[in-house]
Formats: sequence, C-alpha cells, structure tokens
Amino acid sequence: MSMSRSGSGTAVCGRTAVVLVCLLLPGCASAERTRAQIPAGAADDWLNRTYTVTCDGIVPDGFRATVVDGSARVPADGSRPPHYEHYDIRITAIASGDVDGDGEPDAVVLLDCSPQPSNGVVQEVQLFSSTGRPLGALPSPRTLQGDVQPPPVYDPAGLSVQDGEIVAAMTAYGPDDSHASGPSVPLTVRWRFDGQEFVRGSS
Repeated sequence: MSMSRSGSGTAVCGRTAVVLVCLLLPGCASAERTRAQIPAGAADDWLNRTYTVTCDGIVPDGFRATVVDGSARVPADGSRPPHYEHYDIRITAIASGDVDGDGEPDAVVLLDCSPQPSNGVVQEVQLFSSTGRPLGALPSPRTLQGDVQPPPVYDPAGLSVQDGEIVAAMTAYGPDDSHASGPSVPLTVRWRFDGQEFVRGSS
C-alpha cells in the first residue's frame, strides 16, 4: 500500500491471458501507479526495512519482504498455489501521526504488491507504533463494498492521520467502470485504532 498527534498528516495501484490473470486477483488495482508519495521528512527506515506482507490475503501466512529504497522483489514457490514466480513490493505512501493515543507519532505504510506473472496490483496498509512495533493492518479494501468487485483503490496522495484517525482517500468502481477504464468514484474511509483492531469511523 507521514504525522502530528491531532494534525493532518502528509501522504507519502493486452493479451487475453494476462487480463485473465489480473481478473483472478482478489482486488486487482491498476498496474499503472504514480511514483511513491513519500514526504521529504519521512524517515528512511520505512523505505529500508523488512515487512511481513500477505499481498492482501493472496499469501495468507505472509512472507518477509526486505525493501531497499522502497521496493523489493521476493521469489515465490511456483510449485505451490497460487503458483506465482515472484512478488514485486513497493512502498507508495507513508503517513505519520498519533493513532494509538500515546502522544507519539505512529507510521501508516501503504504497500503495493504485484504478483508475477500478472498485470495486477493489490494493496495493504500496515500500522507501526512510534517504537516500530507492528500494530496491525487495515481491513482489506475487499471488505468495503460487500460483493462489489473489483475493490476500491487507495490514492497514495490521500493517506493521512487526522485527529487520531487514519484517513484514506480511495477511488471506487462505479457501474460504468471497468478494469480497462479504472475506478472513477471518489471515496474516503476513516479508521480508528481501539487498541486491538481497526474500527471504521464516519466518513
């Protein structure tokens, strides 16, 4: 798939066979992404560290991805489902602010994951305390609109922390949208951390 305690943070997704691979992904965002929205003051640590990534549930048990300058390529076991060769991981946004209520700035990291071979991108957002301890991940974009597919796509420039809440600007697919055209409906989702899990707030 940037902060102050109560202030706004800055926000640091052919051929038939290829299209079918993209459609099989559980939440396929556009493979064409803008450059990572990383604020000038962001700590280099978030662009150079090891994350445990599930690729939005494609690999339920997760795998370790060591990013360098915000990206990583992780080999996959092609003999086991889902039979990909590798995963391309990229940090596309970092937001900062107090989410857990301890008065210190936490980090919200948006990671893009592109399983290969495919032209699809899925996203996940992970939260880390001011000490670097993992606090969890936001619920998958697939949970936001029931059975509507494909799911909304995060806007890297629209990720922030405001008044203790994670605010995520997204774009959802409307009835006339397609994979080719991409989503067109603006959507803002707010999440509050209750100490155990993320609870959706009012938008």
